[in-house]
Amino acid sequence: MAIPAHIGQRDPGDGSYNPGLQTDIEPVIRDNQIYNEFISDITENTQKLHVDLFGRSPLTAMAGFWNKHPELTVTVEAPHVADAPIITHTYTDLPLDQAIALPVLGFLAQESEYTDNNFTITSSEGVVMSGGTSTKPLPGTDPQSNSENGFPEVQILKTAEQGSVGDDLYFVMLSERRANIAYDRKGNVRWFVRAGDVDEDPALWLPVFNTVRLSDGTFIGCDDHLQHYYTPSDLKENEPLGQRELWRFDATGRVIGIYFIRDRAHHSLIELPGENALLYASDYISTRNASDGPVNEANQGPSAEDCIAILDLETGYEKVYYDLRVIMNFWRLPVPIDLSVPHINDWIHLNQVYLDSDTNLLMGSCRHQSAVIGIDRATGALRFISGNHDDWQETESGAPTTDWSDLLLTPINPDTDQPYDLSNPDQKAAADQTFWTWGQHNIQEIVKSTSNQDVIEFSVFNNGNYRTRNKAAGVIASENASRCARYQVTLSSREVRKLEEYGETEVGSDGYSSYVSTASFFNHEGDPSLPRLFANFGGSIFQENGGGTDTGLPLTLMPGESDRQDPNEVVDGNYQGRTILQEVDLNTRSPLFDIRLTSGSFKSPEGETIRRAELYAFRAYKMPLYS
Repeated sequence: MAIPAHIGQRDPGDGSYNPGLQTDIEPVIRDNQIYNEFISDITENTQKLHVDLFGRSPLTAMAGFWNKHPELTVTVEAPHVADAPIITHTYTDLPLDQAIALPVLGFLAQESEYTDNNFTITSSEGVVMSGGTSTKPLPGTDPQSNSENGFPEVQILKTAEQGSVGDDLYFVMLSERRANIAYDRKGNVRWFVRAGDVDEDPALWLPVFNTVRLSDGTFIGCDDHLQHYYTPSDLKENEPLGQRELWRFDATGRVIGIYFIRDRAHHSLIELPGENALLYASDYISTRNASDGPVNEANQGPSAEDCIAILDLETGYEKVYYDLRVIMNFWRLPVPIDLSVPHINDWIHLNQVYLDSDTNLLMGSCRHQSAVIGIDRATGALRFISGNHDDWQETESGAPTTDWSDLLLTPINPDTDQPYDLSNPDQKAAADQTFWTWGQHNIQEIVKSTSNQDVIEFSVFNNGNYRTRNKAAGVIASENASRCARYQVTLSSREVRKLEEYGETEVGSDGYSSYVSTASFFNHEGDPSLPRLFANFGGSIFQENGGGTDTGLPLTLMPGESDRQDPNEVVDGNYQGRTILQEVDLNTRSPLFDIRLTSGSFKSPEGETIRRAELYAFRAYKMPLYS
């Protein structure tokens, strides 16, 4: 039988499909004017500092002066804040004998009359510019601001010293429509941008849902609320708005450009190294009718989130796409399911894609099929499926058109180093409970010490929805745990091994996240003897327990759809979302840094059982404040 494959071209590159990169647009015009005015009157005798020059990044400033040095070091400190780390950055290859503007990042927010920020800019010859400045207080939390999109309340459980975690910051993207925030190792906020208030000029808005930093230091991201400047003229019935404007901005909040794309980039933005291109999971809305797939509650109409696309970042035109409606089995029912977007058949929910550097395979996380797949970039051919083996032969006629068993990887039991016997009910159940990924997110490449085109290593946040395709026997949230895991695929033997896991016992049901979340494995200072994990349990939800604390019953996103409903749950009761951020020493299995973010205010479903619109973190990164 034929191996399913697809590779296509739908964008002629003339603006008729994707309108492309927009620079003659209000946010960019506004910011260019502000920058030009700031630098226009700088002379050899002029120095200036402007906090939050573009009105979007309150803890940054722009320093302007006449430069005579190719290398300068910027230092920011707040002497009145105990243990606040000093932030430094060295700029190199600077233009000489002209006016320049340097971003100064990492100020602390004003907390009292004693909080201040000192900065210095030095060359090898001494101080070029220095001074002090104040900032505004952090935005209020939900109860403080009487809103539902406030700044998070922070519970700091563990902070770290520079020698144990270094100087990088912990970036977290908080929704619904909240903020991108960077915390230092002491739990201080050192940078943030907000989504923008609905009453503000849309030119001041920014994405806070799905954002990534590119190699040139700019950010690019999308969000549902960014739909003011572009709506396709051929928008079809039931196509959701939003996620079609990709905003590119820098750390000072300056908007560089906005990409208009026909099909939503709802998930998975990642730069292709050396190609000036963006690889993403496209929210492709097809014309497939509900009757063209299996009849069930999740098959309501056009399909979504079932395409991989590559965008040229110079032009904003799409170079190629891969249609998973052809590559994957549209007739296999989704577990879990998501009914949050009406009239859309979200059957595969492709939430993360990356290009493996050794094999040139596109690696994808198919959440609603609880499968990780590999697709040949050059041919679009499906190479393997890592996931539960049930129901892959389902077709409209009942006769298989693809021998899916040839594509399914054999799971190797880490306790015995032997394959699970999936014909044995006990071993099959054990593989479901402890080995396979369920509703997973954030697949990432683990770069091997030695290149090997036969071996793929990846990490993944294993959400753990149901832990079985038999939803009636699924695990309830209060008895479940999400896990950060590493896997290894051997292509020649068609085997998959689980190399490492964290979260089952260490965090348990407190961190159970039935959606979103990230797991990043790395070596501290590049040393393999110091393995680390930056874990973002970003979709934890808990029920109000009457005491106003965060110790209530762990909940799922949509009871009966994301997970089996807990009989102890109050379905229409009050709840809060919670994000747990940890840097973990994998030698000791203990956190070096540990904070928890909540809104500080319990919410009611208001007649619905979908709890996603509270507080959650789809993305989190550990990286330097300066790129």
